[in-house]
Amino acid sequence: EKSVITPRQLVVAVQNHDQIGNRAAGDRNTAVLGYDQLALAAVLNLSSSNTPMIFMGEEFGASTPWQFFTSHPEEELGKATAEGRLAEFARMGWDPSLVPDPQHPDTFTRSKLDWSEVGNDGHARLHRLYRDLLSLRRTVPELTEPDFRNISVDFDEISRWLTIHRGGVVVALNFADSARELPVPVNGTVRVLLETAPVLTYDGAVELPAYGAAILSGSNGQD
Repeated sequence: EKSVITPRQLVVAVQNHDQIGNRAAGDRNTAVLGYDQLALAAVLNLSSSNTPMIFMGEEFGASTPWQFFTSHPEEELGKATAEGRLAEFARMGWDPSLVPDPQHPDTFTRSKLDWSEVGNDGHARLHRLYRDLLSLRRTVPELTEPDFRNISVDFDEISRWLTIHRGGVVVALNFADSARELPVPVNGTVRVLLETAPVLTYDGAVELPAYGAAILSGSNGQD
Protein backbone atom coordinates (compact mmCIF):
# COMPACT_ATOMS: atom_id res chain seq x y z
CA GLU A 1 0.00 0.00 0.00
CA LYS A 2 1.39 3.36 -1.04
CA SER A 3 1.71 6.02 1.63
CA VAL A 4 -0.03 9.38 1.17
CA ILE A 5 2.30 12.37 1.25
CA THR A 6 0.62 15.21 3.09
CA PRO A 7 1.49 18.89 2.54
CA ARG A 8 3.05 19.24 5.98
CA GLN A 9 5.87 17.04 4.76
CA LEU A 10 6.71 19.71 2.17
CA VAL A 11 8.59 22.94 2.83
CA VAL A 12 7.71 25.75 0.42
CA ALA A 13 9.11 29.24 -0.04
CA VAL A 14 8.67 32.32 -2.19
CA GLN A 15 12.46 32.63 -2.41
CA ASN A 16 15.35 31.07 -0.53
CA HIS A 17 19.07 31.61 -0.07
CA ASP A 18 19.99 29.34 -2.98
CA GLN A 19 17.66 31.02 -5.46
CA ILE A 20 18.81 34.51 -4.54
CA GLY A 21 22.47 33.84 -3.81
CA ASN A 22 22.93 31.94 -7.04
CA ARG A 23 21.71 34.88 -9.10
CA ALA A 24 24.47 37.02 -10.53
CA ALA A 25 23.70 40.11 -8.43
CA GLY A 26 21.90 38.41 -5.55
CA ASP A 27 18.79 40.49 -6.13
CA ARG A 28 15.58 39.66 -4.27
CA ASN A 29 11.99 39.84 -5.50
CA THR A 30 11.89 43.33 -3.99
CA ALA A 31 14.16 44.53 -6.81
CA VAL A 32 11.41 44.00 -9.40
CA LEU A 33 8.10 43.66 -7.49
CA GLY A 34 6.02 46.20 -5.61
CA TYR A 35 4.04 45.76 -2.41
CA ASP A 36 0.94 44.30 -4.07
CA GLN A 37 2.84 41.48 -5.78
CA LEU A 38 4.96 40.76 -2.70
CA ALA A 39 1.79 40.61 -0.60
CA LEU A 40 0.13 38.30 -3.13
CA ALA A 41 3.07 35.90 -2.90
CA ALA A 42 2.94 36.03 0.90
CA VAL A 43 -0.74 35.08 1.00
CA LEU A 44 -0.22 32.21 -1.44
CA ASN A 45 2.65 30.83 0.64
CA LEU A 46 1.39 31.37 4.18
CA SER A 47 -2.19 30.27 3.54
CA SER A 48 -1.18 26.90 2.14
CA SER A 49 -1.14 23.63 4.06
CA ASN A 50 2.56 23.25 3.39
CA THR A 51 5.18 24.21 5.93
CA PRO A 52 6.12 27.73 4.83
CA MET A 53 9.70 28.97 4.94
CA ILE A 54 10.32 32.70 5.20
CA PHE A 55 13.73 33.79 4.00
CA MET A 56 15.44 36.38 6.21
CA GLY A 57 14.07 39.85 5.52
CA GLU A 58 11.29 38.60 3.26
CA GLU A 59 8.77 39.41 5.98
CA PHE A 60 9.41 43.15 5.64
CA GLY A 61 10.45 43.30 1.99
CA ALA A 62 14.16 43.81 2.61
CA SER A 63 15.80 45.76 -0.19
CA THR A 64 19.29 44.53 0.61
CA PRO A 65 20.60 41.81 -1.73
CA TRP A 66 21.81 38.36 -0.72
CA GLN A 67 24.97 38.02 -2.73
CA PHE A 68 27.20 34.99 -3.00
CA PHE A 69 30.17 35.60 -0.70
CA THR A 70 33.14 33.52 0.42
CA SER A 71 36.06 33.89 2.82
CA HIS A 72 38.57 31.37 1.53
CA PRO A 73 41.91 31.93 3.30
CA GLU A 74 43.73 30.27 0.39
CA GLU A 75 44.45 32.98 -2.17
CA GLU A 76 44.35 30.61 -5.15
CA LEU A 77 41.02 29.10 -4.10
CA GLY A 78 39.48 32.53 -3.64
CA LYS A 79 40.75 33.63 -7.05
CA ALA A 80 39.47 30.47 -8.73
CA THR A 81 36.04 30.88 -7.12
CA ALA A 82 35.71 34.49 -8.28
CA GLU A 83 36.90 33.74 -11.81
CA GLY A 84 34.69 30.69 -12.10
CA ARG A 85 31.65 32.71 -11.10
CA LEU A 86 32.46 35.43 -13.64
CA ALA A 87 32.84 32.85 -16.38
CA GLU A 88 29.56 31.17 -15.42
CA PHE A 89 27.52 34.35 -15.73
CA ALA A 90 29.42 35.59 -18.78
CA ARG A 91 28.01 32.58 -20.61
CA MET A 92 24.53 33.85 -19.70
CA GLY A 93 25.26 37.31 -21.09
CA TRP A 94 25.87 39.15 -17.82
CA ASP A 95 28.17 42.16 -17.75
CA PRO A 96 31.13 41.04 -15.58
CA SER A 97 31.18 44.42 -13.84
CA LEU A 98 27.73 43.63 -12.38
CA VAL A 99 28.80 40.34 -10.78
CA PRO A 100 30.16 40.96 -7.25
CA ASP A 101 33.51 39.49 -6.25
CA PRO A 102 32.58 36.81 -3.68
CA GLN A 103 35.88 37.34 -1.82
CA HIS A 104 35.49 41.11 -1.43
CA PRO A 105 34.34 42.21 2.07
CA ASP A 106 31.82 44.64 0.55
CA THR A 107 29.92 41.73 -0.98
CA PHE A 108 29.33 40.36 2.51
CA THR A 109 28.53 43.80 3.97
CA ARG A 110 25.93 44.57 1.27
CA SER A 111 24.16 41.32 2.12
CA LYS A 112 23.42 42.28 5.72
CA LEU A 113 19.84 43.22 6.55
CA ASP A 114 19.05 46.89 7.13
CA TRP A 115 16.83 46.59 10.19
CA SER A 116 15.87 50.27 10.03
CA GLU A 117 13.66 49.37 7.06
CA VAL A 118 11.20 47.53 9.31
CA GLY A 119 9.80 50.84 10.58
CA ASN A 120 9.48 52.47 7.15
CA ASP A 121 5.97 52.78 5.71
CA GLY A 122 6.05 50.26 2.85
CA HIS A 123 8.17 47.75 4.74
CA ALA A 124 6.07 48.09 7.92
CA ARG A 125 2.89 47.44 5.93
CA LEU A 126 4.26 44.18 4.54
CA HIS A 127 5.56 43.20 7.98
CA ARG A 128 2.05 43.65 9.44
CA LEU A 129 0.63 41.45 6.69
CA TYR A 130 3.06 38.64 7.52
CA ARG A 131 2.16 38.91 11.20
CA ASP A 132 -1.57 38.79 10.37
CA LEU A 133 -1.09 35.79 8.08
CA LEU A 134 0.83 33.89 10.75
CA SER A 135 -1.87 34.73 13.28
CA LEU A 136 -4.54 33.34 10.95
CA ARG A 137 -2.55 30.11 10.54
CA ARG A 138 -2.70 29.68 14.31
CA THR A 139 -6.40 30.46 14.69
CA VAL A 140 -8.10 29.15 11.51
CA PRO A 141 -7.85 25.33 11.39
CA GLU A 142 -8.70 25.14 7.67
CA LEU A 143 -5.44 26.91 6.81
CA THR A 144 -3.36 24.06 8.21
CA GLU A 145 -5.51 21.17 6.97
CA PRO A 146 -2.87 18.60 5.99
CA ASP A 147 -4.80 16.48 3.50
CA PHE A 148 -4.81 17.53 -0.16
CA ARG A 149 -8.01 15.56 -0.64
CA ASN A 150 -9.86 18.19 1.43
CA ILE A 151 -8.64 21.03 -0.78
CA SER A 152 -10.07 22.10 -4.14
CA VAL A 153 -9.03 24.77 -6.61
CA ASP A 154 -10.77 26.91 -9.24
CA PHE A 155 -8.88 29.10 -11.67
CA ASP A 156 -9.06 31.07 -14.90
CA GLU A 157 -5.72 31.02 -16.70
CA ILE A 158 -6.74 33.72 -19.17
CA SER A 159 -8.15 36.10 -16.55
CA ARG A 160 -5.28 35.15 -14.20
CA TRP A 161 -7.14 34.37 -10.98
CA LEU A 162 -7.10 31.45 -8.55
CA THR A 163 -9.27 30.38 -5.63
CA ILE A 164 -8.31 27.69 -3.11
CA HIS A 165 -11.16 26.13 -1.14
CA ARG A 166 -10.30 24.84 2.32
CA GLY A 167 -13.50 23.80 4.09
CA GLY A 168 -15.43 26.97 4.85
CA VAL A 169 -12.46 29.18 3.92
CA VAL A 170 -11.53 30.46 0.47
CA VAL A 171 -8.18 31.97 -0.48
CA ALA A 172 -8.75 34.28 -3.46
CA LEU A 173 -5.84 35.53 -5.55
CA ASN A 174 -5.74 37.88 -8.53
CA PHE A 175 -2.54 37.68 -10.59
CA ALA A 176 -3.80 40.16 -13.20
CA ASP A 177 -2.79 43.82 -13.46
CA SER A 178 -6.42 44.93 -13.30
CA ALA A 179 -9.38 44.20 -11.02
CA ARG A 180 -11.17 40.84 -11.27
CA GLU A 181 -14.44 39.46 -9.88
CA LEU A 182 -14.02 35.92 -8.55
CA PRO A 183 -16.73 33.43 -7.55
CA VAL A 184 -16.66 32.57 -3.84
CA PRO A 185 -19.05 29.68 -3.12
CA VAL A 186 -19.36 29.83 0.66
CA ASN A 187 -22.37 29.45 2.92
CA GLY A 188 -24.05 32.71 3.91
CA THR A 189 -22.50 36.14 3.63
CA VAL A 190 -18.93 36.42 2.43
CA ARG A 191 -16.73 37.60 5.29
CA VAL A 192 -13.22 39.01 4.84
CA LEU A 193 -10.67 37.51 7.23
CA LEU A 194 -7.70 39.20 5.55
CA GLU A 195 -7.12 41.42 2.53
CA THR A 196 -3.94 42.81 0.98
CA ALA A 197 -5.90 45.81 -0.31
CA PRO A 198 -9.58 46.80 0.00
CA VAL A 199 -11.91 44.29 -1.67
CA LEU A 200 -15.62 44.34 -2.49
CA THR A 201 -17.78 41.37 -1.55
CA TYR A 202 -21.06 40.37 -3.16
CA ASP A 203 -23.41 37.41 -2.81
CA GLY A 204 -21.10 34.55 -3.74
CA ALA A 205 -18.36 36.71 -5.25
CA VAL A 206 -15.50 39.03 -4.41
CA GLU A 207 -13.87 41.79 -6.45
CA LEU A 208 -10.11 41.93 -6.00
CA PRO A 209 -7.93 44.85 -7.14
CA ALA A 210 -4.91 44.28 -9.38
CA TYR A 211 -2.53 41.78 -7.74
CA GLY A 212 -4.93 41.63 -4.81
CA ALA A 213 -5.53 38.72 -2.45
CA ALA A 214 -8.00 37.93 0.29
CA ILE A 215 -8.85 35.13 2.71
CA LEU A 216 -12.62 34.75 3.05
CA SER A 217 -15.13 32.68 4.95
CA GLY A 218 -18.87 32.25 5.08
CA SER A 219 -21.05 33.77 7.78
CA ASN A 220 -24.54 32.53 8.65
CA GLY A 221 -25.41 35.80 10.32
CA GLN A 222 -25.29 34.32 13.83
CA ASP A 223 -21.72 35.46 14.70
